Amino acid sequence: MSVVQEKSELRKQLFEKRKLILKREWELRSKLVIDKLKATDEFKKCESVHCFVSMNKRKEVNTHDFIKELLSSNKKLTIPATDFESGELLHSKLNSFDDLQENKWGVLEPVNVIEVELGFDLILIPLLAADRSYNRLGYGKGFYDRFLKNSDAIKIGLLFDEFILNKIPVEDFDQKLDILITDKSVYRRNNEWLSS
Repeated sequence: MSVVQEKSELRKQLFEKRKLILKREWELRSKLVIDKLKATDEFKKCESVHCFVSMNKRKEVNTHDFIKELLSSNKKLTIPATDFESGELLHSKLNSFDDLQENKWGVLEPVNVIEVELGFDLILIPLLAADRSYNRLGYGKGFYDRFLKNSDAIKIGLLFDEFILNKIPVEDFDQKLDILITDKSVYRRNNEWLSS
């Protein structure tokens, strides 16, 4: 089986597993992840955050309330928008959560993209799973890998603890993450596999 096929099979399994999380449990565990993020020195010290808008139907870690908090904070917030023609992510300012609407994949994005210059302290990244070598399993379209390749920001994956696997299949273009934050722990790549 090729790496592409392995990834595809793993994605199917993980989507099914994540769907089984009950709504109330998903809400509570999402809050735990976000609370752990907000308690990190990296977040406290940062001035600018690039944050994905979670697909709550797919039970990604819920970032909606967090984004609303950031909008009224003194941190600069940027959110992604998808350029389907170029295969690249656009990076937009957001003035209000009400300015979002679903794209063709069901991802909430700004109705009018207000592009900002690249240069973020933290990038919060959606994912299906990660492994103990800080590899990320995304959704297979490569938008984030292309974006992250050219960024020196701290790259943080938000996920539930059981979606950290021993090893996931990787390809040359896959970008590693610096920090994984789950409902149970914070893992930093520069500390090997230490939790805090």
